[in-house]
Amino acid sequence: MKMRILIALCAALAPAAASAAILASDDFSYPDGSLVGNGGWANHSGTVGDLLVSGGQAVVEHGAPSEDANLAFAPQSSGILTATFDIVVSDDSVISGSDSEYFAHFFPTGSFNFVSRVDVVPGQFGGDFSLGISSTTSTAEATMPVDYNFGDTLSLALSYDFSTGTGSLTVGGDTISGNPSTPEASLDLFALRQSDSSNNETVVVDNLVISSEAIPEPGTAVLALLSLASVGAVSMRSRLG
Repeated sequence: MKMRILIALCAALAPAAASAAILASDDFSYPDGSLVGNGGWANHSGTVGDLLVSGGQAVVEHGAPSEDANLAFAPQSSGILTATFDIVVSDDSVISGSDSEYFAHFFPTGSFNFVSRVDVVPGQFGGDFSLGISSTTSTAEATMPVDYNFGDTLSLALSYDFSTGTGSLTVGGDTISGNPSTPEASLDLFALRQSDSSNNETVVVDNLVISSEAIPEPGTAVLALLSLASVGAVSMRSRLG
């Protein structure tokens, strides 16, 4: 009976599951034309007006010229920062060779320390392409264990863990992580990026939501109760033995 009471108290005092706080969102429902100047998007590199909105979606079209644009949110310095969004990738040929173009990432104001870079990368299983993640470098450090086809609508969750400095990517039931690195002190910008390389695919982006989730820690009272519960369990086993 006492054991059940202790366990019940532990459950009651344990921190509730962390809930995500929404920091920013965008469904790109702007008139066709430049993304920059709408909804808080700002240019930080490249040719202003080249990153477009079309049909209520952001169009990341790799090739020259190109533009990189960012959306600001309240600075975050702990927990897990996540951007969820949908993409559709298209091109006139299968992504091949060493081509690897990252098209979205986080970074801090005043610095070009890009983290959690998500890449379109060559497929490995006969599909048109795959996706990769990097914690800090410009080339994917890990690749999804599945290929995708042009025209597929994919729902992505791009995250950054401040405790480890690790970027991660979830698509469907698969999650991959980059290499741990020195954690950033703070992040407050999400970026869409265009570049120019051997395969200049187009990535259409929609339904962006940026959120932050704290990682709760057990309180002192809970730890004490867990300790008592452990002692009680040992005592009970001793009596039964």
